[in-house]
Amino acid sequence: MTARAQVAGGVFAALLTGCSGSSPADPGEIPYDRLSDYGFFVGPLSDLEPAQGVVPYRVVSPLWADFAGKARFLVLPEGGRATFDAAETWSFPSGTIVVKNFFFDVDRRDEGGKARIVETRLLVREAGEGWVPYTYVWDEDQTEAYFHAAGDRLTIAYIDAQGNDAEQEYIVPNTDECDSCHARDDRTRLLGLATPQVNFEGLLGDGTTGNQLERLADAGVFDGPLPPVQDLPRFSDPFGPDPLEARARSYLHANCSHCHRPGGDAAQAGLDFTAFDPDPLPAKLGVCKEPAAAGPGTGGREYDVVPGAPDESILVYRMESTDPEIRMPELPIRIPHAEGVALVRAWIAGLDGPGCGGP
Repeated sequence: MTARAQVAGGVFAALLTGCSGSSPADPGEIPYDRLSDYGFFVGPLSDLEPAQGVVPYRVVSPLWADFAGKARFLVLPEGGRATFDAAETWSFPSGTIVVKNFFFDVDRRDEGGKARIVETRLLVREAGEGWVPYTYVWDEDQTEAYFHAAGDRLTIAYIDAQGNDAEQEYIVPNTDECDSCHARDDRTRLLGLATPQVNFEGLLGDGTTGNQLERLADAGVFDGPLPPVQDLPRFSDPFGPDPLEARARSYLHANCSHCHRPGGDAAQAGLDFTAFDPDPLPAKLGVCKEPAAAGPGTGGREYDVVPGAPDESILVYRMESTDPEIRMPELPIRIPHAEGVALVRAWIAGLDGPGCGGP
């Protein structure tokens, strides 16, 4: 039996545990052709009502994805548990699946109202292969999603905040492009399921309120008890009440640090936008740091971040750009995040210093 067949069999058996009625036919090896073949959800597929053993969760600082909302779930194989780590890397057993659904509000005046689900991304922990990505694209009538290794380009129709009919293009990445964010040191890794991202109080993935990390523990995710959550690291809600610097760094971590960090795809740039270190060297955040390469990506600016001068900072220039050769993050972004740009602008404007390049 192949490693993928073992993973598929374990996941399929786990999701059938406790289900009533006759068992569906075994769909074979992962990746299945249809999302419904995994048995993640009960009832109409588009309701995203989790089956037994499918654990919903949220992160405090999500990646901006052109107005897409996200519904996240964790599926452990039967009897499997994760080993907790206080920082970033939890250890998961083979057969674990992380599920992320992307959806858009049909009417953007009614956040949380009717939505169209466009894609579901899976990261599957496969024996000997690490995490492997698979992407599923939903059909127009929202009854099924199908495996698309090549990704897709979709037109999203919606009603905008002013009540006008509008549309946008949305890019579903191919499986290779998933690693543009998830690969580090030549290994595909998880991003959102990390202690600082889920150690928060507020609205949780199951629609209740509380501490997300504790809720995961209560669901039996871990193979041992947690330390007190108040003693564990946490990121800030970028648009919450915490101090400006903490919120800006949390935003940059979620949106930039998958590439801009040691071992990341853009490690050669010398930036480190992770938010783990409470007191990093300013140059690691781009402060008065000259870019690793000149060209149109600088917009004629000399430094990545100029204290007190967001308009002179390459970071802001690239975040505001719609040019695919300049904009950051590169994928899947096509629309600058106005609130995120405003947050980073405010952080740079508040940095102390006489600017860069001497007195």
